[in-house]
Amino acid sequence: MANDVLRSFFAIGLDEAARRAAVLRIRALGECPGGDAVRWVAPENLHVTLRFMGDVERSALPELAEAVRRATASVPGFTLRLGGVRIFPSRRRPVAVTLDLEPEAPLRDLAGAIERGVRAAGFAAEKRPFRSHLTLGRVRRGKRSAFPEPSEEFEAPLDVACEIERAGLFRSELSPEGARYTVLEEFPLAASEPGG
Repeated sequence: MANDVLRSFFAIGLDEAARRAAVLRIRALGECPGGDAVRWVAPENLHVTLRFMGDVERSALPELAEAVRRATASVPGFTLRLGGVRIFPSRRRPVAVTLDLEPEAPLRDLAGAIERGVRAAGFAAEKRPFRSHLTLGRVRRGKRSAFPEPSEEFEAPLDVACEIERAGLFRSELSPEGARYTVLEEFPLAASEPGG
């Protein structure tokens, strides 16, 4: 029965330069006092989630992928920039360490198109509003009080841009060694506008 259901999500990946910059930021944060209070994301798993699906019947995936492909076909590609470090949901209750992403508008547009495709395929609407971010790590439950506030130097945006030309449907496989993500389908975006 487990083989008939796949834990899945829609996301965009990072190019090598953006991934390298994010990994360097993770290493620097990890070396700070309290850095071991965070379970940092493995370099190969860095991605920007656009819509988490959870468990989806394998038989429903082709229709879901086709609906999202149609919905995203006219969304133009764009340039994404990595921003500064933020603590989510707040510094008083740290759960995740994230990077801001700029600009937010094209990410929101792409997430909205994916949501329309998901709903067209017969899935329920997402209840939570979309929040653009790149997760660098999650604060371990028993260590939240030990996690210090990162210094102001980490709030400065990273001087790195990443061209976003496609989105993807990913499979997530959880294990004691950590999550493993596999691309199931890719959805090319439209050519970006000149100067966009």
